[in-house]
Amino acid sequence: MNEDSGTRRRLARWSALALFAVLLFAASPSGWAVAQTPDAHAPAAGGPATALEVYAERLEAVAATYPQLPTILSDAFARPNGREAAVNPLRLLRGLLILFAAGTAALLLTRRVLAGPVRKLEVDDGAPLLTGALRFVLGLVPVGAFALGVLVVYAILRPPHPAAPAVLLAVLQAALTVLLTDRLIRFLCAPDHPEQRLIPLEDTDARALHRTGVVTVTLAATVLGLIDLLLALGVGGNAIVAIGLPLSTVPFLYLLYRVWRGRVAVARAIAHPLGMAAQDHPTLGLWAVVASVYLVALWLVVAAAAVRLEPATGPRMLASLLVALAVPAIALMAQRPLARFYRGEETEAGKAAVARVMRALWLALFVVGVFATAAIWGFRVEQATGATGIALRLLFNVTVVILLGYVAWTMVVRAIDRTLEEARHDGTSSRGQRLATLLPLLRKFLQVVLVAIVVMIVLSSLGIEIGPLLAGAGVVGIAIGLGAQSTIADILAGVFFLLEDAFHMGDYVEVGNLRGTVEGISLRSLKLRHHRGAVHTLPFGQIKALTNYSRDWALMRLEFRVPPETDMGLVKKLVKEVGKELSADPEMGPSFIEPLKSQGVRRVEDDAAIIGVKFITKPNEQFVIRREAYHRLIRAFQDHGIHLVGRGVVVRVDDPDAANRIIGFAAAQAMNGTGKESGAAE
Repeated sequence: MNEDSGTRRRLARWSALALFAVLLFAASPSGWAVAQTPDAHAPAAGGPATALEVYAERLEAVAATYPQLPTILSDAFARPNGREAAVNPLRLLRGLLILFAAGTAALLLTRRVLAGPVRKLEVDDGAPLLTGALRFVLGLVPVGAFALGVLVVYAILRPPHPAAPAVLLAVLQAALTVLLTDRLIRFLCAPDHPEQRLIPLEDTDARALHRTGVVTVTLAATVLGLIDLLLALGVGGNAIVAIGLPLSTVPFLYLLYRVWRGRVAVARAIAHPLGMAAQDHPTLGLWAVVASVYLVALWLVVAAAAVRLEPATGPRMLASLLVALAVPAIALMAQRPLARFYRGEETEAGKAAVARVMRALWLALFVVGVFATAAIWGFRVEQATGATGIALRLLFNVTVVILLGYVAWTMVVRAIDRTLEEARHDGTSSRGQRLATLLPLLRKFLQVVLVAIVVMIVLSSLGIEIGPLLAGAGVVGIAIGLGAQSTIADILAGVFFLLEDAFHMGDYVEVGNLRGTVEGISLRSLKLRHHRGAVHTLPFGQIKALTNYSRDWALMRLEFRVPPETDMGLVKKLVKEVGKELSADPEMGPSFIEPLKSQGVRRVEDDAAIIGVKFITKPNEQFVIRREAYHRLIRAFQDHGIHLVGRGVVVRVDDPDAANRIIGFAAAQAMNGTGKESGAAE
């Protein structure tokens, strides 16, 4: 007998060593405290070996409980909690079946009543997300009807046993957990409605994911419901561990089976949003190994908590399984909105951008999932101490912050770039020009802010107090501000110029004696490109007044010098005809706001009448139209005998013989010149 006892004790120790070798770090007395129950033994002070001895003793006590389970269960039904009336197992089972039947009948009846609205939602061509959300809300109504049916029948039956409320609560919690999980997964996967599917999966993969999630939660909820029912009957301590520990392996074994059976389909679903081909990257198949290690480690944690008789072990196990299912679901669900956001289905550059963002998102979600599971089981990364704690904080904070910061930055850049593209396409509107001016500055500002936030969080994760750094940065900022007042004045002046919408990119402006097209805008200066090619850089603080020639519309005036006797009615007619020709031109016509109009005689000079012509065009279009208008008007005037008067000096003489005397004088001068030349030659 002593030999058998020693053998059993050695086996228990080796079992504990095999089960909890993975948990050596977490098994120190400071990290895990053995529950103080009548069946537990307080650990002695020591290192990891002492912790393993404690686990070995606990496993030995649990193993010794198995032969006593029939007696314990019989006593629990014969005298629940040691003081209450006996419970007939068959009668209990019959009562539970009645409750389930009532709830199921209420659920089916409610579904039948809601079949019409649900069918109408399926027919309507609404937004998939909104339609799916309405279906999810309508799907919650039968779940509430199930709970209401169970409670109504329970109130009618009024079981007199004191344990009845606890049994009802245990069964109702398990059933509602399964029903709510089913509705949630149906909302995400939509196995029967591909057009409303939020997770981009094939029909077979969507049905497989729905089946896996529901069956896993059903198995886990059944185990938890059974444990709660036994606890309500007074079964506790090692007996609960002896029953719950082997049963808890069922959902984990099922998940492992589904992981390895669907490893190819899941690898294909993962590869698509990452921009990979599953056959070209066999390493994607290692996800099954990673998932298996995670599930095995999670079961070891569950087993350790169960052996220590920690409270709420079952709900934490269920929450951990839901986290394991939620991480890939969230990652896959984010793929389609990202593809639409990046327009990844249209261009190769968009697909590559989506793949980069998805890789960062997968890694960030995986790290968050691991640490969320650890937090569920009581491990807080911010409370970890020592070198290992610092390393874990760095792994979590730095990795997650940098990855999420990268995702946020790429999305912000893409949103700004897409808005810039739309603004360039709509460059003629005031809004488009203003966006094209402000968005590049906003992008630079957001980049600086995001980098500063990430650096502060990383420094805080390293254990560096960022309060003094912020205070020091404030002092340095004040000093820099005092020493760079002109620069700050330039920046503030630029901010007000932009807020007042004084100019846009591409506008033709005049600042003092300088003119040019706005080619660049920075935080403190404006770059103007002169029409001869020179670039002028003007600090905003030095701009006292600015004239914009490209705002809203442009008025152009033309002047012509004609003889005073010119027929002004003919001039007006010719201007009108030329205006019609220009307005009908396919290139210049759309640029007109008002066509050419004759203003008549604007003023009279000594030898000419000045007639005016004006037109109004869109900004920056007036110069080309002015050149063509001059050309056509001059040709029309010439064709109709209207000659333009130059600006030469005209001398008038009243003597009628003045012309003959001038001619004779010119002839005499010519003869004198000829005689002088002959004498010189002789």
